[in-house]
Amino acid sequence: MRVTADPTIAPSVRTAKPRIAVWDNARFLLIVLVVVGHAISTVRNDSQLGFALYAYIYLFHMPAMILLSGMFSRAESSPKVLRSTIQLVLVWLTWEAIWAGIHFAVEEKTPGQNFLVSPAWTLWFLVTLATMRILLPYIAMLRWPLLTSILIALASGILPAIGTQFSASRTLAFLPFFVAGWLVRQRGWLEGQWFVRPSRGALVAAWAGLGALAAAFAATPGLREFWRIDRWLTWRDDYTWLFVNAPIGDWVPDQWGWVMLGGAAVTAALMAVAAAMTLALLVVTPRRRSAMTVWGTRTLYVYLLHGPIIWVLRETGAIDRVGALGVPGVLIVVAFGIGLAILLSMAWVQKSFSAIVEPRFDGLLRRS
Repeated sequence: MRVTADPTIAPSVRTAKPRIAVWDNARFLLIVLVVVGHAISTVRNDSQLGFALYAYIYLFHMPAMILLSGMFSRAESSPKVLRSTIQLVLVWLTWEAIWAGIHFAVEEKTPGQNFLVSPAWTLWFLVTLATMRILLPYIAMLRWPLLTSILIALASGILPAIGTQFSASRTLAFLPFFVAGWLVRQRGWLEGQWFVRPSRGALVAAWAGLGALAAAFAATPGLREFWRIDRWLTWRDDYTWLFVNAPIGDWVPDQWGWVMLGGAAVTAALMAVAAAMTLALLVVTPRRRSAMTVWGTRTLYVYLLHGPIIWVLRETGAIDRVGALGVPGVLIVVAFGIGLAILLSMAWVQKSFSAIVEPRFDGLLRRS
């Protein structure tokens, strides 16, 4: 028996239930944004386009992935759910070992005191999902689960002690999107014809919203100098640190109360924009089956395998050299990210790397 890691970064498995194309299509689009975002992260400050594109992607791509995860999660502690969560943790531990091996082989670094405590680079996502799955049955018992999760997310920025250890800061910051995703399925918010078969007007409105924000980011002169919004969009730092290191223009609150209120207001606004962009993306996502649909079933492979590749290109300076070309360099890096995501979605990649992406732990788990 094989249990799956997570339906959002979906492993390629055969199930009795037919897969719905729109969700797999959305998964692939989002994993492309993940790869592109990581590819341009080190060169985002080399051009206005690079910074705008990075900020645009990070505004919503992870909230959207978390929301999809919530949609396919259950607020229960059944053996099936527990096995799935255990599998997710075991995949994380496997890749922590792989990353430790990479750092030792390339840099001769041995695991430090933060080994496993602070997840290696992209692995925070696996830890966050496992934690959210554990919390969901308890959150579901509340009268207002979504409102409660929003308040928790906004309050988490008040405490500097909530940091990257076991991905605590991001878990709390993204919790509303996970809970919202669960409620979407529970209450059928996306089952109407307006979503199943969006009208031309809905499609135009969604494309217009996504395009207008992208154009505004790209056309705003001195965006990076005015606001290092990219630092806010890592969703891991407290409000005091953010206002000191990423103030919005001349707005730098100097009293604790105003820092907390201001930070919560900015975070709430970013969350609202992320929610709107996520909905717009889901509306414009193709409903028909295509090659993208198949690729969307293998996003776990893309998610885990692209990290070492991007890391090597960063460490060797290859991405920096391309990014130094300015706008053409950014476009080349973006094209590379898209191509890499497609390449890692191929069937031969699944066959070659299934042992480390979907490892079997049947011997450690008792059969139901």
